[in-house]
Amino acid sequence: ANLGGGIAVNLYDSAFALALAPYTASGATFNYDAQGNPVAQGTGSRGDYRYYETELYFGDTWKVTPNLTLSYGVRWSYYTVPYEIHGLQSIQNTSFDDYFKARLDQSAASLAGNDAVPLISYSLGGKANHAPPYFKPQHYNFGPRFAFAYSPSFNAKTVINGGVGVIYDQTVVNAVQYQQSQYSYLFQASATDPFGITGDPRTSLMTDTRFTGVDNPPPPPTAPTITRPFFPFVDDTGAPNGLQNGGAFNETIDSNLKTPYSIAYNVGVQHEFGRGYILKMNYVGRLGRRLLAQADANQLIEFKDPTPGAGGQLMSTAFANASQFLRAGGDPTNAPAQPWFENVVLPGLYNFFPPLPNNTSVVTALLEPLVLRGDFADTIQQLSGVLPPNVGMGAQFSENTFYTNKGSSSYNGLLVTLHKNFGSGLQFDLNYTWSHSIDNTSLIANAAAFAGTGFICDIVRPRECRGSSDFDVTQYLNGNFIYDLPFGRGKAFGSSAPRWLDEIVGGWTVSGLPSWHTGVAYNATGNAFVAGYANNAPSILTGSLADLDVHLNGGKGQSLNAFKDPGKAFNDFTGPVGFTIGTRNNLRAPGYFDIDLGLGKTFPIYGDRVVMKFRADAFNAFNHPNFDKPNVDITSNQFGVISNTVGTGINNGTSPARVLQLALRLEF
Repeated sequence: ANLGGGIAVNLYDSAFALALAPYTASGATFNYDAQGNPVAQGTGSRGDYRYYETELYFGDTWKVTPNLTLSYGVRWSYYTVPYEIHGLQSIQNTSFDDYFKARLDQSAASLAGNDAVPLISYSLGGKANHAPPYFKPQHYNFGPRFAFAYSPSFNAKTVINGGVGVIYDQTVVNAVQYQQSQYSYLFQASATDPFGITGDPRTSLMTDTRFTGVDNPPPPPTAPTITRPFFPFVDDTGAPNGLQNGGAFNETIDSNLKTPYSIAYNVGVQHEFGRGYILKMNYVGRLGRRLLAQADANQLIEFKDPTPGAGGQLMSTAFANASQFLRAGGDPTNAPAQPWFENVVLPGLYNFFPPLPNNTSVVTALLEPLVLRGDFADTIQQLSGVLPPNVGMGAQFSENTFYTNKGSSSYNGLLVTLHKNFGSGLQFDLNYTWSHSIDNTSLIANAAAFAGTGFICDIVRPRECRGSSDFDVTQYLNGNFIYDLPFGRGKAFGSSAPRWLDEIVGGWTVSGLPSWHTGVAYNATGNAFVAGYANNAPSILTGSLADLDVHLNGGKGQSLNAFKDPGKAFNDFTGPVGFTIGTRNNLRAPGYFDIDLGLGKTFPIYGDRVVMKFRADAFNAFNHPNFDKPNVDITSNQFGVISNTVGTGINNGTSPARVLQLALRLEF
């Protein structure tokens, strides 16, 4: 309608507008059965997995002498491989070691091309399909155990004990199968059916299917046919394209997976002193072997320039030189030419980006933030469109996660406990632990590695990220106590008090749970992913660790910083240089202190048959703040800033403040 002044206003009913709205396309996701037939829309897909666990244990105790007792035995564990009972299960065509060796050999020979690395495919697997399982079952998981206890004849109140044993883990069965199920490929596919005529929007608008109601959608597209074996992220010509995709992630169980196990051992001494005091001292250790760990089979691998007569510069050398040039303040649009970038990256690429003088300048100018940070893997991924396939990283996936046995750990600790049996109204335990936990990844078994954490950081250099565990704390001091206050009838003070006074001052009990420990381990990072596409590497410490000791400053309206001199601490780090990265978990967060206190009293109402109990508990009784680790990103202006507190034991560890709790209970 024209309403004067030439202003055109469209006035129509909104329902009429919806009726005119065309569909541009219809799309659907289809589920398939084990025979490859699409199931009816809306019925969903359900997986039912079956496995069995069998354990047998044989043990004996032998009292060799009145003072020496031996215990020994062996446990046999057999966990069948889970399988989907309807056949909705797929497996890869290769193991991690076979695939990664093929990539190592290909890279060492400087070979490139779509067929330089074998393509990964998925086929039906599992018992229901009469096909191989996820991994081979382990029939020989024997875990021997041995322990002793010795009490010297000359000191009957002293006991020396020790033991060692092999313990197998059940996480292989319980934790990883669901991850594989999310990347089965054979049982789900999406399709889109576009409407209209390409290049003719007027006719398309006139003839496209119209919206007539939510109960009357356009017909779904035809379900695609899933070929078997299925090759993810490979186009119709057989060319892999997942690396260029940037989001082509894959997760699978290594077909050579074995049951993880640990070797646990301990030796200790216990002595009972007079008046109910018992002192225990124990050394404990645990060695984790072939632990469940996620490894990226698509991680960066060194690649030498194969150009004849060019000197064979390494990929890492070219990238490191470019990073250091930018960190020295060099002009990214005029970087010195690195032969690897000039010869391996599309030769003459710089001609498409005038006035850049060489390919190296194209890399430093267009990818400056990545190169400056030392983000090696992301740089190669970004260059994948102008690099030959399978150079540096595999071309089929962006990240190719295998659940492997490449994890390892060791724990050693000294535990000291002073225990007092109840006497004179007092009972307590005081525990001190001095320990160190080391591993090459700390991710729990049933969590997927993501956002740069949780992977074996470099399979080529398996000890590269072996360091203090993410949860490692050097010293713990904790305990508990219960003390009956010495007031009231029968006590040291007021033993002859009248009943009314005893009701007020007698029968009070004080209890507490003190806890203190040093800070957890962490390391600085800089959004530099080396060697894998999802491995945020530790930054390199170039200064002194003394600058990074916890020295809280700020607060009271200003940022709270973990370091005494934040500027100096910031300058103590640099990003990775090529494949060279920093040390994992070489720093320590602020320590922790907390004490919970309780006060209780029993009021007899009718002898001992009916009593009223009052209790008051204060969690974090002193309202002491405990601080989380600081911002660890050296590329952030918030590096070193602490923005969170650590909760106490109450409310599942989420509440950092004091919590008071009162209770009144009638017992009869």
